[in-house]
Amino acid sequence: MSAMSLAWLLIGTSLCSVMVLLVVLWLLWMGRQSQCRELAVLRELLDDLGQVIVRLEEDKAELTSGLRAEKAHVAQLHRQLELLRG
Repeated sequence: MSAMSLAWLLIGTSLCSVMVLLVVLWLLWMGRQSQCRELAVLRELLDDLGQVIVRLEEDKAELTSGLRAEKAHVAQLHRQLELLRG
C-alpha cells in the first residue's frame, strides 16, 4: 500500500469518525431538548401542586377554626343545660 493511499484511508476514516461523532452529538442534543421540555412541564405541574397544597392548608386552617368554635359552642350549650337541670 502506498503512502498516498494510506493517507487517503486515514482521511476517510477520520471523516467517518467525525460524522459518527456529529450524529451522536446531535442525538444527545435532541435528547437534552426533550428533557428540557419535560422538565418545564414537570415544573409547571409542581407549581400547580404547590398552589393546591397552599389552598388545602388554608381550607384546613379555616375548618379547624370552625370546628374549634363549634366545640366551644357545644361546651357552652352543655353548661347551660346543666344549669337548667340544676
